[in-house]
Amino acid sequence: MTDTPDPEGGIRRPPIPAPIRWIEAVFTTAAALLLFAMMTMTFLDVLGRYLFNHPLGFAFEMTQIAMGAMVLCAIPSVTLRSQHVTAGLFEDAFKGGWRRMRDFVVALAITLCCVFLAWRLSLLAGRFMTFGDRTSVLHFPVGLVAWLGVVCFAVAALAAFVVAVRALAGGREQ
Repeated sequence: MTDTPDPEGGIRRPPIPAPIRWIEAVFTTAAALLLFAMMTMTFLDVLGRYLFNHPLGFAFEMTQIAMGAMVLCAIPSVTLRSQHVTAGLFEDAFKGGWRRMRDFVVALAITLCCVFLAWRLSLLAGRFMTFGDRTSVLHFPVGLVAWLGVVCFAVAALAAFVVAVRALAGGREQ
């Protein structure tokens, strides 16, 4: 296996193992399918609204649910590829081993944050399911979306941990 270049152009990292790539592909595909479903639903809603004067009554609520689910499904991939929104204020301040250490510390912090978010969201999801919270139009259980968030944040924590290990393992300058 060959090393994969860092998208930022600095350090080369070891390749991502196949099982992790498969997990990432599942979440990325789910996000893409949700995006396609939202696009199709919006098209049909606009078509129904302007041609038949009969819009989809559930389109707004379904868009809210699908948007939340899509963002949640994208988090593991974004985390694994270290493509979070960043401000490169100190990019030039870290070189060589210090850069690897910075990447490790940042990935470890992201891991802890994702674990915390998964834990807190699991408490909230349990409460949603216990009280039977549902959306107003579709009567969709809100707890299911929250449990999806728990799974996505747990997988993102695993992805961030992989990024942390890769930051320590690989590391010759390009």
